[in-house]
Order: sequence, then C-alpha cells, then structure tokens
Amino acid sequence: MTVKATSLLSLLAIWVAMIPAVIASPGAWWALIFAFLASGAVGIGAWRSLGISRLMAVTAVWAATGVAIAAHTDAAWISIFSFVSTGAIVYSAMRRTAVLLGLGIAAAWLTTGTVIAAADDAGPTWVSIFAFLTAGAVANKRRGQVAGLAAIVWWAAAGAIMLATDGWYWLAVLAFLFSSASLGFGDGGFRIPRHFEWDLFRGDDEGEAVR
Repeated sequence: MTVKATSLLSLLAIWVAMIPAVIASPGAWWALIFAFLASGAVGIGAWRSLGISRLMAVTAVWAATGVAIAAHTDAAWISIFSFVSTGAIVYSAMRRTAVLLGLGIAAAWLTTGTVIAAADDAGPTWVSIFAFLTAGAVANKRRGQVAGLAAIVWWAAAGAIMLATDGWYWLAVLAFLFSSASLGFGDGGFRIPRHFEWDLFRGDDEGEAVR
C-alpha cells in the first residue's frame, strides 16, 4: 500500500494555510481541532488517489479558511464548515479529472474567504455555510461539469457585488441555489416516478439500483 501524492498534498495544504492563520490570530487556536479532523478525513484514505479535482477543491477550502481566520479571530468557526466540506469533497462521487468541478468549489470558497477578510468584522462568516452546501452539491455531480462552471460564474458575480457593496451577503444563498440548479437535470439524475410499488415486505431485485 502506498500513500498517494494528491492525499499528501491535500494534508500539506491544510496545515500550510492554518498554521500562519493561527499565528496571526492566536485566539482562533481551536480551529486547529477541525484542521486535525479534516486531516483525518484525508489521511484515513491516503492510499486512495484524490485526483487533481479534489486536491484543488481542498486546497481552496483551507486557503480561504486561513485568510478569513488571519483577518478576524472571530471567524474561527468557519473551520467547522471547512472540515465538513473536506469530508464531502474527499468522499464524493466527483471524478479525479473533473477539473471544472474542482474549480467551481474553489470559486465558492475563495469568494467566501475574500468576502470575510474584506469585511470590518467576522459577521459574514455564515456565508461559509453556503460555500459548504455548494461544495457538497457540486462534488457529487456524477456526470458532466456544467455545475462547476455555474458555481464559478455565480459565486464570482455574488462575490463581486458583496465586495462592492460591503454587504449584500444574502447573495451567497442565491449563488448556492443557482450553482446547484442544474444538478440532477439532463443527466438521468432526476426522474419523475411513473409507478407505485408496495414494498413493505419485498426488497429490490439483486443487482438492480434503487429506482
């Protein structure tokens, strides 16, 4: 069994971002707990190749986290959503070569980190909730990469407006919704049920996916 380079680089990205951030904001030391948990999520499967898409996404998540925490000590709780985003990315259905999906997640998180760092206080840290939801939705796009492009466009647009107005953080909600709007449509992921089956005492046929 060997350790994959993408897993090792993901671990490195977490700590390269977090150590300087906590040095800059010592009061945010407890964020290292979630960095450690995220490292565990990556490390448990270090023998498994994460691919360039997951590496880019994880790196962006923690780079954004480091920037936010370095700017505002009270933004430390962003690390909670960074941790769950890391788990959602590492154990997602995203293909290793789905670069556009990785960039979409990166756009959501880098926008979040930039907006928090540019604010007068840690108030917009809640935007990370929707960055996490975007990461989970985009990372589990099984086919196609349109969702990645959508995330880049909508989060970049929302971020530009949030920075220009020094507010309007509710646009993060719309960025998440619009980024996820195409998920499940046009690729067989969503289908209207045509039949009803009484299955209280009957299981699915072996070898068939649940429909």
